[in-house]
Amino acid sequence: MRNFLSKLSLKRIFSLFTVTTIVLLFIVIFFAGKQYFLFRHCEKLVDSSQHLLFQFTGIKEHINETLLSNGTLNTPEINKEIQSLDSQLQHILEDILIPEEFKLNFISQLDLVNITVALRNLQNSTPPINNEQLATLSAQLRSVNSKLTGFHELISRYTQTQLLGLHKALVGLLSIVIALVSIMLLTINRYITSPILHYCRTRSPSETEPVTLFSLHKTIETLADNPVAGSVTSPDDSLELTRLYRYSSIGHLLGGLSHELTNISNGILNYTQAIIDLSNDSNLDADSRQLLHKLFVEEKKMSQLLSNMIAFTSGSAQGQAKVLSVEELFENIRTLVHGTFKSEQINLNIKLSNPAFMLKNHVSDLQLVILSAIQNSRTALNYRYVGVVPESEKKTIQLSFDEPLQNSNSICVEILDNGASHSKTADGSKTTRPWHNMNVCKSFLQTFGGTLELTRTSDKTNRCLICLPLSKDN
Repeated sequence: MRNFLSKLSLKRIFSLFTVTTIVLLFIVIFFAGKQYFLFRHCEKLVDSSQHLLFQFTGIKEHINETLLSNGTLNTPEINKEIQSLDSQLQHILEDILIPEEFKLNFISQLDLVNITVALRNLQNSTPPINNEQLATLSAQLRSVNSKLTGFHELISRYTQTQLLGLHKALVGLLSIVIALVSIMLLTINRYITSPILHYCRTRSPSETEPVTLFSLHKTIETLADNPVAGSVTSPDDSLELTRLYRYSSIGHLLGGLSHELTNISNGILNYTQAIIDLSNDSNLDADSRQLLHKLFVEEKKMSQLLSNMIAFTSGSAQGQAKVLSVEELFENIRTLVHGTFKSEQINLNIKLSNPAFMLKNHVSDLQLVILSAIQNSRTALNYRYVGVVPESEKKTIQLSFDEPLQNSNSICVEILDNGASHSKTADGSKTTRPWHNMNVCKSFLQTFGGTLELTRTSDKTNRCLICLPLSKDN
């Protein structure tokens, strides 16, 4: 769907969706009108059948009552009523809605003529009335009444079935229309509306200000009046890229943590230490003291983790405000990824040739790129090892730092992992992870003279080499 829509213009997409929706709605209106007219027609048909049955039943009962009371039949008047029944009968038989097999079992003109002839025979006969003539007339009346009753029940069920079937078809068509319209709206919202709203938010001076129709129209007009200039990289753009890159990763790592949380953690740590100091002067048992010490250790871990996370965000935009030793840098990295790696059973090995070597140049930026590279290796490992990891193999990431040689003007960090090839996971647009891919990291390092190389060794190991130029003070 995405590849198909990417080849169509917005005008054609909107026209296609609009025409499709209108056509489907016209089809629904057509079926709704057809159901209404069919309902009216069926209603008239059932009423005619019911009226015919009622009228004939009245004639039948009148004849029976007159004969039982030995009265005189008003044959001319009865014949007129039978003739009116014949006109109604013809109207029903000519209806195209009634199937032909139903008409075969319906009364005909011959049945009415037989009743008329039987009535005349009774009128012309001399008293007393012949029992055979009465039996013939009674049988004819019962037969016609039985046919009318059966036809009325049959046509009632048939019309109900027709209306119910059309109603089900209409409901099914409405369901299809609703589903198609929902898919259209979802497609428009996902591939058209969301990018437009995202662009309007990036162009809005206030990030909290909602995007309205007026602001959307104004933004589009501004874009039309002031087209985007060529993508020429400037120092200001590089600094903005650094800031956005850092804040994107910070949002994933911190998740709403702030300095206030660090202060609270340090306060709890101080209170626990005070309780431990007081417990030395009181008669607490060994188990209570052990629990206090365990509590102190866990709180210290939490405080250290928060300190590392805050320290990770404390570098300036130029990345030169923080000075750390190599050991502190990699220990901070280990602390930040420890929880995630532990849950995913990933071993992180760190090898340092000189842990005391001091880093004074773009420390925050180097830490940020190393974390992105580690996350890239983590993705490669999870891509290769899906489910349970075999006992003979382990998911491993190795970080190595060698002290720069005397004639070297840069430091290098090597990252090795035994995951899938990075070429399979290099496209950051195909994943929801917040970390940038290695192409972005490479461009990011180039803004201050660094380099990044990705290779695949012969033993199916990924190698990432990050190099950063030394400052003059190193």
